Amino acid sequence: MKGHGRNIGVIGDPHLTFLAAVVGILNVFILLIMLGVYISGYRKVKSSFTRGLVGFTVLLILQNLIFIGFMVTREGFRGHGLGMPFLSVNLCQLSAILILLKITWQ
Repeated sequence: MKGHGRNIGVIGDPHLTFLAAVVGILNVFILLIMLGVYISGYRKVKSSFTRGLVGFTVLLILQNLIFIGFMVTREGFRGHGLGMPFLSVNLCQLSAILILLKITWQ
């Protein structure tokens, strides 16, 4: 792929923004599973820590939904070369969520 007279390769691939949105949707689904586990635990235990986990998870779901919305609907999120940074952020978040999910089910 060429841009402004130079070869930009995979970093400038506009499909990466779409992939970043897909990873964001995956993040939301995993977070919804975790939210169910945390709400169930809170109903049984009523601990402030579990209530904090519920709040944390709700905010991460909201952040992902807002981010996905911008990636899908706003031209600025489809700009040249933005796919790789957005994909990187969502992959890092996916990794963190998977670690938290593993800890949750231990």
